[in-house]
Amino acid sequence: MNQNDLSQKIKEKAAEVEEYVIKIRHQIHQNPELSFSENKTAALAAAEMKKFGFEVRENIFGTGVTATFRNSSDSEAKTLLIRADMDALPVEEKNELKFKSKNEGIMHACGHDGHTAILIGTALALKELAADFNGNLKFLFQPGEETSGGAEGMIKEGVLQNPDVDAAIGLHLWGSSPEGVVEYKSGPFMASPDRFDLKIIGKGGHAARPQNTIDPIPIGAEIISALQTIVSRRIDPLESAVISVCNFEAGSTHNVIPDQAVLKATVRSLKSEIREQLAANIEKVIKNICDIYGADYEFNYIFGYPPVVNDSEMIKIVAGAAEKVLGENRVREKEKAEMGGEDFSYFGREVPAAFYYLGIAPEGKVINHHQSNFKFNDSVLKDGVAVMAQAAIDFLNS
Repeated sequence: MNQNDLSQKIKEKAAEVEEYVIKIRHQIHQNPELSFSENKTAALAAAEMKKFGFEVRENIFGTGVTATFRNSSDSEAKTLLIRADMDALPVEEKNELKFKSKNEGIMHACGHDGHTAILIGTALALKELAADFNGNLKFLFQPGEETSGGAEGMIKEGVLQNPDVDAAIGLHLWGSSPEGVVEYKSGPFMASPDRFDLKIIGKGGHAARPQNTIDPIPIGAEIISALQTIVSRRIDPLESAVISVCNFEAGSTHNVIPDQAVLKATVRSLKSEIREQLAANIEKVIKNICDIYGADYEFNYIFGYPPVVNDSEMIKIVAGAAEKVLGENRVREKEKAEMGGEDFSYFGREVPAAFYYLGIAPEGKVINHHQSNFKFNDSVLKDGVAVMAQAAIDFLNS
């Protein structure tokens, strides 16, 4: 079968499973579950994978699931891992949908219901296309992406073995990308979402006698201002970095200088060396300013997910696959990385990996993630299946 005929066959298969995928997505959306509590979602994924006859492993690092499709008797055959995340968010849904969330205060506000449904549909499509490729597939349903992350834990529990995984791919439905358009980028693609908690310990007292106090509020304000000079004066202007203090709490009334102030911040970067530099420089700034005013401090810096870094060869396969099934006009290379974070990055540290966006934004609009009115059209789901299936076959047959 020539390549054009195969791509047409893949598109037809994606169209055939579309109604099934939409049904799965609606079922997951109505029953959202928070990170590491995705019991019904995981059970649904496992049940569907068992129907397809795959080797299913459950309860991996909590609620994680893998389903392996061995489609080769060759011990040297390649294995591709395809990943979807399952968790929802603590957000009350305001959409009026027939499949609106039934769980109070919880909704799929980031598209993970779509990711999971696309992966289940891709598994079904590839099972029915088995005669067209040679190799193994591992479908991975991951918990906890929105919180502390399930990818690293699942890797530690052996999901990249038996059979050994040669490469990994994943997607994110993306609210700032045009609907039905695949966007990709080689190299750094998403940032490391690090954070810190800072407690400034001063000496409280009467607001009319500030000379007798060590006021943590102006100390905190000075620290916030000084932190911005790290990005503007310590980091190469051609590199990307963000320091955002998003919480500053101190005091409880108008005439008492408090003993303490608390700051919470996020720190984003795309390269490991910049990441380490930021952490070191941030504490230097805090220490120096506190020393000047005689304050103590407690500082807790938390390294989050690593940056998502796309393998150049794997991203070429994904981009090429998307062009075959969507057309060149619906595939775009991004000029800039995103400063959001994703724990798919852990797979990329172990094997060549590609992570890409499938747009959900109607013309002229942006769909904001993590919002109570987040929603997208089901029409993009079949596109997700087609691109994933084509990319999997292209990788395994290459």
